[in-house]
Amino acid sequence: MINAVITNKGNTLITEFPKDYLKIYEELCSIGVRKALERIPLTDNEEDDIRVKLYADSDIGNYLLRLFSEQNTLADVNTACFVIEKADESIKEELEQNLLNDRYSNNIELICDIKDMTEQLGQVQMSFFCPLTGNIEDSEYNDLTPVDNRFLKSYEWAIREFLELEQSSPEDKMAQFFNDDDNIKAKLVSAEWTVDEYKGKLYGRIDCRFKEELTADEIEILKDWLIGQCADGIGEHVEQQPIDTEDGDLFVSFWHPGDSYFLCTEDELDDCIEESHGQQMGGM
Repeated sequence: MINAVITNKGNTLITEFPKDYLKIYEELCSIGVRKALERIPLTDNEEDDIRVKLYADSDIGNYLLRLFSEQNTLADVNTACFVIEKADESIKEELEQNLLNDRYSNNIELICDIKDMTEQLGQVQMSFFCPLTGNIEDSEYNDLTPVDNRFLKSYEWAIREFLELEQSSPEDKMAQFFNDDDNIKAKLVSAEWTVDEYKGKLYGRIDCRFKEELTADEIEILKDWLIGQCADGIGEHVEQQPIDTEDGDLFVSFWHPGDSYFLCTEDELDDCIEESHGQQMGGM
């Protein structure tokens, strides 16, 4: 979509965006650049250590180039190309016309508009709930200590803000990783992890948007995928990231081993809570 010629001390890399972050970092290392994309501005001045030239081979690409300036970075280019490439097929024609008609003045306007158009597709909403657990890192012994739900509730705002930040980048949107069923994939618009208080206790909540209702069988398939994502740490990284608190680094998890774990819809929540309490008592 957009090509870049990147030079560093006589070494040249020609690459195309969008591209996986790890792949582009490996390519940059091959010419001696060991900086994150967010730290590489779109400048091509003689005094620059790293020089970047962008070009495109299509009308869409050339119009997209107009949205960037020297204030932007390679990360901005990669993200903009990514959201266009991953945009739902039903909005791509309108998106292309918006670009060709110069509707956007910068890359942020483009990304926000794609987000709005995508959310409008998801008129059907469903939330899933699961237990939430947490651990605080002991700075003195560098060890993790479990915390109770009252402690988690006291930092509800911090946990929610942390999850929003971790899922704020288009590249980190979890719905794009669903590939377990073609029919569900065609319906699924978004899946966002957050937390919510229910009857005095803090739970994990996953808000999903769909283009149309899921069947009962499809809901069960989606549940299995959501549980797998929770067990893997949400994109295999969120659970490993610390949340800064006055009491130390807090790590939260939407999954725990054992029979008392559940993931259910809001309508099923009371029954699941009651059953999980029975499982806990039975295991004592």
